[in-house]
Amino acid sequence: MSNRKRIAIFAGTTEGRHLALKACDLQLSADIFVATEYGKEGLPDSDEVNVFCGRLEAEEMERILTKEKYAFVADATHPYAKIVSENIRRACLKNDLRLIRVLRDGNEPTLPEDTVLVDTIEDAVEYLKATEGAILVTTGSKELLKYKELPDWESRIYARVLSLPDIVCECANMGFYGKHLIAMQGPFSAEMNTAMLRAVKAKWLVTKDSGKAGGFSDKAEAVRMAGAKLIVIGRPGEQGISVEEAVLELERLAKTTVSEERRISLIGAGPGDPELLTVKAKTILSESDVIIGAGQVVERVGLSGKTVIREYMPEKIFEYIKIHPEYRRIAVIFSGDTGFYSGAKGLLPPISELPDTELTVLPGISSIQCLSALVGSSWNDCEILSLHGRDAGLVQAVRENKKVLVLSGGADTLSEVCRRLLNAGIDAVKLTVGENLSLDSQRLFTGSPRELLNRKAEALSVILIENPRGNELAVPGLKDEAFIRGKVPMTKREVRAVSVSMLNLTKNAVVYDVGAGTGSVSVECARLSDTIKVFAIERALEAVELLHANRDSFGLNNMEIVEGTAPEAIRELPAPTHVFIGGSGGNMRQIIRECLEKNPKTRFVINMITLESVAEACGIVKTEPVTDPEITQVFVSRSKAAGKSHLMMGQNPVWIMAFEGV
Repeated sequence: MSNRKRIAIFAGTTEGRHLALKACDLQLSADIFVATEYGKEGLPDSDEVNVFCGRLEAEEMERILTKEKYAFVADATHPYAKIVSENIRRACLKNDLRLIRVLRDGNEPTLPEDTVLVDTIEDAVEYLKATEGAILVTTGSKELLKYKELPDWESRIYARVLSLPDIVCECANMGFYGKHLIAMQGPFSAEMNTAMLRAVKAKWLVTKDSGKAGGFSDKAEAVRMAGAKLIVIGRPGEQGISVEEAVLELERLAKTTVSEERRISLIGAGPGDPELLTVKAKTILSESDVIIGAGQVVERVGLSGKTVIREYMPEKIFEYIKIHPEYRRIAVIFSGDTGFYSGAKGLLPPISELPDTELTVLPGISSIQCLSALVGSSWNDCEILSLHGRDAGLVQAVRENKKVLVLSGGADTLSEVCRRLLNAGIDAVKLTVGENLSLDSQRLFTGSPRELLNRKAEALSVILIENPRGNELAVPGLKDEAFIRGKVPMTKREVRAVSVSMLNLTKNAVVYDVGAGTGSVSVECARLSDTIKVFAIERALEAVELLHANRDSFGLNNMEIVEGTAPEAIRELPAPTHVFIGGSGGNMRQIIRECLEKNPKTRFVINMITLESVAEACGIVKTEPVTDPEITQVFVSRSKAAGKSHLMMGQNPVWIMAFEGV
């Protein structure tokens, strides 16, 4: 049976002994760990069961559990062995091992009315200080020293411990010996406990709530018979499973061998109608031991007699798969297609790493395909966005494409889409909304953003946006008239185009626009790609208002406005990859240094119109860790009508300096 997966059982208790014997009966390979020779008694002797005796420190326990990849570790130690249980828990966590805590049956006997309930041994000692009479202590040897806090402990305390030489010696060294030390091995009947209480003339018996296995009932009965009083130290609160449940875990594992390769299938269920499942998907589902998926998805599949787990979070699904090796054919079902905005993406990497596992991924019909087929339109030439937990570049996509397909992210998605399009001045587009696609409640409706602004749609609907003029390329150099302007200075079109091109922006760039003004440079950068993140930093209140207006006008969700003065205003921002400085407020050197501290490779572009600013910038690049600057002077003349003629009107020359950190 060497092909069986091994388990580890930390025993030394009745519960641990029961599990060890059951593992042997099931022919499971097991390593049993006990602290004492007494704990070894009654454990099975077999080729598949190894018993290790001795107390383990935390480091040694961790080392042992590192060596063997156990199917699971069962902690069946004593309920009061809190330190041991914590060491086991930490060692399992570090080694990514499944841990089950086996709990002892609770206390059921009727206690004497005058029973004293306390939380700790310290509490018991404190209570006993105000009492008289002999005390029979049955709480073990490890915490016996705490009873010496009693003023008259030498005459009052009678300790009952295991009859092991090392324990007897340890107790004697603490001062407990002679007639005050009873070294016997249980179990003890009620009659035996009564005889001991009477022999030492005990008025008190101190015990732990050790349950049926620990002889608690017999102790409670003995107290009644001897006319003594009972002090019970409550059991620590724990989470775990019963012995019966632990046995079921062993039985499940016994059905599984390493040679039996697991088969895990990730299945796309399509938009909803179970008839749209592929034939192969239906076959795999019918042969599966367990089916996992979101509630609505598994319900629509409608397979009776199958174990169904309702879960959609990839990490929780993977955890369930890991801790249930008894399931050999597992189907995880997702709505739509497994390769299209699907939870399957999060499951693929960890499942691929599982040993002895065959992984199959089956595609399904996506809602995008379904809607396109319903309206008689192809989807290969569509820009596809998901607003489900995302903030996609909707406006930019609609401007640049004739067709955009949007996956809804909630009941308010439709009105949000319409609002963003209208804010950007886009209304001459057609929206087609598909709800509950492929189901009996399926519904299609169309309209413009203005017509559908206040219309609700189902949470998981799909929206097709058709824009006949959607061929606009995002290149720098928007007309100045495209921006909302006040009295705030703005970088003019020609200079703006050159400056943005000299930034050499990249995918996933993080851009600071320092002294953003109306936001013309920020808008130009943000329009290039929704993968670019732009921070527009501005201190003037009027300019900040214009920044908000222009951002909303262009519908740019990747442009964030930061009100304040640089460099203070940029200290909490993510590290930049590119920085444009249109106005520094006299803090040019400090701004550059702050950015270089965040990212030594930052690329800078600075616009300057005064000779003093040029001189300052030239001085800075000589002393800071940056490359030699590229300096461009731009002279722009624009035509102006003069009757039937046109005159060229010159504008202020602008110096553009570009460099980057080394």
